[in-house]
Amino acid sequence: MGTIYVDTGGAATNSGSTDQNTANLSGTGDATVSGSVIQLTAGTDLSGVVTSGATQSSIYLAQATNANQKIFWITAKDDALDQVTVSVAPTGVTGSNWAIGGRFVWTPASIEATLVAGDVVVLNNSPAAVSSGSWLTGRAAGSQAAGPIKVKGKTGVRPVVTQNNTSSLINNSQNNWWYENFETAQTGASGSAIVSSGLYNWLYNMKSSDAGQSGAALGGYNRVLASEFTGSGSSAAVLFNNQLGCYLHGNHIHDNASDGFGFTGGQNGTFVVLSKNIFDTNAGRGMLFSGAFTTGSNTIWLDGNTVYGSGDSGLEVTDADAVVVNINNIFSENGNAAGECNIEHVAAAAELLGFHGWNVFYHSGGGGGANLSNLIVDSQVASSEFTTDPLFTNAAGGDFGIGATSPAKATGFPGQFLGGSLGYLDIGAVQRQEPAGGGGPVAQRTLATNIGTH
Repeated sequence: MGTIYVDTGGAATNSGSTDQNTANLSGTGDATVSGSVIQLTAGTDLSGVVTSGATQSSIYLAQATNANQKIFWITAKDDALDQVTVSVAPTGVTGSNWAIGGRFVWTPASIEATLVAGDVVVLNNSPAAVSSGSWLTGRAAGSQAAGPIKVKGKTGVRPVVTQNNTSSLINNSQNNWWYENFETAQTGASGSAIVSSGLYNWLYNMKSSDAGQSGAALGGYNRVLASEFTGSGSSAAVLFNNQLGCYLHGNHIHDNASDGFGFTGGQNGTFVVLSKNIFDTNAGRGMLFSGAFTTGSNTIWLDGNTVYGSGDSGLEVTDADAVVVNINNIFSENGNAAGECNIEHVAAAAELLGFHGWNVFYHSGGGGGANLSNLIVDSQVASSEFTTDPLFTNAAGGDFGIGATSPAKATGFPGQFLGGSLGYLDIGAVQRQEPAGGGGPVAQRTLATNIGTH
């Protein structure tokens, strides 16, 4: 395993194993000795070559005829014989250019063919826009033992990957991949920015700024943290189409043409968690659960979210067997027509197993928008809940901090349950921060509004 650095410049013969423009070592005397052993130019100093770990060196073999592969990880070296052993036996090598170290120009087919569990790709800057096909397709899987395959923007930089066609920008069905700190802009009339249909994948500190369909269409047990989704088109900005479950925490999902979040799966044992997310001014629902769940054997856990200004209902659950636990959330100004409400839940026996408390439901127009909808058992607002204005600092400007007299202040669970004076236990995604000596709030911040470069 190792790290490959890529950018839009540098020489195409670099291996990409160091963060510099030119290779550490290069020559023209390469030839396959036997199997995975490569003979290099006589006198090559291999003392700086690393053969394992996160900084493992790689070599570029220009003449290799392996399927799409010209980069190979170096697993052993013999300085006396000027030989290296590589991870995969190369084919077609009889004597051509080689290079160890330096940055590699982004060529997905070649780079992806090299990656194995535990490897990292670092984007130094924004690659050239893609005019056909997908930018990344995924050819190998990460693993629980060796770790995920990571693709991440360089520290202090947020590269932008742009695609000018209707394919999905990332279309990866492999398990255990990690995407971090870069922006995707899929500018086609259709197609999603990220399709990650495998299991156990991560999106962390990502931004999706444009997509014909979803900003991210994801598989089972995928996790999305501290990311931003905006500008998505005909499908939910974050869409899970699986039978398993998912986890979203600290995301800002706003100004999308359809739903903010959608979950279309559901089965025995499904567990979905949405925590500390902001859903702001999405044209459809803030959150939509439309899968076919199994009675009593699933849980949708909604904790500490803020859902504002949805064109349709703030939360809509269309399956009678979905069990929803709904605590510490603010639903405000959702729904603009008859039958659209802050919460819209199909009436069924599953309500006996669900729960809601410590929430704020508000609509300036009053009536059904301020209340729960179509509920048999929980048709009344609980004693721990409020239907008054949450008093956002500037909702129209995207600031969902709450005012000093907000009903959401210090009334969330478990703070309210324990006396209301412990920590910053406010209802909603944004928690007030107070100075150590007391004296009132001095700042308002949450993970969802603190998305930056790493």
